[in-house]
Amino acid sequence: MGSFATLLCTVLVATDQAPAASAQDDAETAEEPTGGAGVSPIEIIPRVELRQSYVQMEGGLSVRDTTTEIDIQFLRRLLLRYEVPYRTIGSPDGQVSGVGDIELTGLGILTSSPRALLAILAGAVLDTASQPQLGTGKQQVFFGAGAAYKPRRSLLGYAVLLEKVSVAGQSARPDVNQLDARIGAIVFGRQYNWLKLDLDTLMDFQDDAGRLYGTLEVGSLVIGRVGLFARTGTQLLGTRQLDYSIAAGVRYLFRLETSRPAPH
Repeated sequence: MGSFATLLCTVLVATDQAPAASAQDDAETAEEPTGGAGVSPIEIIPRVELRQSYVQMEGGLSVRDTTTEIDIQFLRRLLLRYEVPYRTIGSPDGQVSGVGDIELTGLGILTSSPRALLAILAGAVLDTASQPQLGTGKQQVFFGAGAAYKPRRSLLGYAVLLEKVSVAGQSARPDVNQLDARIGAIVFGRQYNWLKLDLDTLMDFQDDAGRLYGTLEVGSLVIGRVGLFARTGTQLLGTRQLDYSIAAGVRYLFRLETSRPAPH
């Protein structure tokens, strides 16, 4: 949802996919859905991602981001995500470009099983933008939790709750106080492809407003560990702020299953 509803559902994680060595390990290792590499919320896969997004706002304002994202795995149950965008904002008065706010996110698994998991996440948005209007507000911290359940190998549902508040920063930047709730589902194909649908409810306590967004994503691994994806979204309810958003990107996975699933 651009800079107005940022939620890291695609890095809600469970245990590493290494082979289990005992019955206890079997209980802790989440089964990988067929075709889920690089997108499943119940996996930790170190990766690098580059994506381009465009958001059209009300009033003729547009935001275009080129974002570099790096995921680093620690100790099977921890993940650190680093994101840095290069942002261009267009308006009837002109255009502003430069580096946006760097975002750091840490995720950890509380408990997991072959079909379900519970994870926590916390992080910060640093006011590193080269100009105040290129940022997402004052310096922020956020924290939350997520859960996922896999009723079938090809289907996974999940929910994430995230609170984001500003703690310091330049007076030229706006204060931030938002609660974001996401529910979503992923349908996995046979050959490392997927279809993902998200619904985000954003409560903006600073503006005393609530909004509902919808996002649809499709993607697939295309060559070895390289995957492509595209997504589109719009605002469904609430005081109108977003007309539409589109994004596309490429990701490289540093680790993958030993072989692709055979066609059926």
